[in-house]
Amino acid sequence: MTGILAASVLAPLFLEVTPEVRSSYVSLGKLMEDRPMQITNIRAGYDTGSFGRFGLRNWDVSSITDRRADAHRHALYHTELGVTWQYDLAIADRWKLKSDLTRSWTLYRGFDDRESNRSYQFWQIDQSLENPYIVPFYRMRRTFRGNDYLYFKAGTRRKFNVWSGLSITPSVFAEGGSYRAQKRVLGRKPDGGRWESGVSSVSFRLEAAWRFSEEVSVFAYVEQYEISGASARSANGASSYRCAHNDWTHGGIGVRMSF
Repeated sequence: MTGILAASVLAPLFLEVTPEVRSSYVSLGKLMEDRPMQITNIRAGYDTGSFGRFGLRNWDVSSITDRRADAHRHALYHTELGVTWQYDLAIADRWKLKSDLTRSWTLYRGFDDRESNRSYQFWQIDQSLENPYIVPFYRMRRTFRGNDYLYFKAGTRRKFNVWSGLSITPSVFAEGGSYRAQKRVLGRKPDGGRWESGVSSVSFRLEAAWRFSEEVSVFAYVEQYEISGASARSANGASSYRCAHNDWTHGGIGVRMSF
């Protein structure tokens, strides 16, 4: 009886781990690093059923090369720690609205005190309308206490099942935000004014995934990143920042594990 009771209590617990290697690192619409980076996303918590899933998350990114050794200690770039709530709202057969609300703290180690490198806090919401056809999705992040800007990402994707276990998912999305978010991506405006709020970049992504089981799948992707707008491309192209590329093709591989 004790064993059955323990199993029933532990059953709603979940753990998700996604390690991956990326050829470059795009962060909130900005190409931060054009050399390989390693990223690990961990989420653990409790599935209540009717009231959604409550959990903790840790997301961190590390340098694989010594490219950024002049700016901070080798390896760890930054980490995000936070609490999460996920909820799926059934709308119709095979249609549901997936929501993911996060409250996180972003911590940098060894950086100088430039605006984009300060530790800060943020609220973030991700939503997608899952269906058998085209899935619209968006992300909204509001940063504060160390950084102050509004960031958004919005796009669509479509998953194609090629054969048992193998799927291909093309997607397109735009990223941007408030004028402070634009400044983060593009730097200071050449005429001394401030950037208008809006879209700063557009990306096209193609992902292939192979599901070995309900718990484990592997994926690989290729993505094309483009700075959007003539004036933005001109300003970014003239920037002295070593990763200020207007157009950039990158990719990555990873594993998704859930228990």
